[in-house]
Amino acid sequence: MTQQAELLRSIDTLPPKYLGEVIDFVGYLQHKAQKAAAQQATFTKEQRAAREKAAFVKYADELNAEAEDVLKYQVPLFEGEDNE
Repeated sequence: MTQQAELLRSIDTLPPKYLGEVIDFVGYLQHKAQKAAAQQATFTKEQRAAREKAAFVKYADELNAEAEDVLKYQVPLFEGEDNE
């Protein structure tokens, strides 16, 4: 089951006195999502590329280690190479 479905089911079980707070909270989340989407839309192509590059640089060692691990199972070893 999805988290959204579980959340909706939980909201349905709340006493009616909390309905206004739930509506306010959902409105807040909607506003926050719209604001984030608008901000993303204002980024230039160069800004998006720079953010993506920064993410790759940040996780480069982890990504490279994962790729090396995968390749150990896909590429046959040449003579004299370790399988470590």
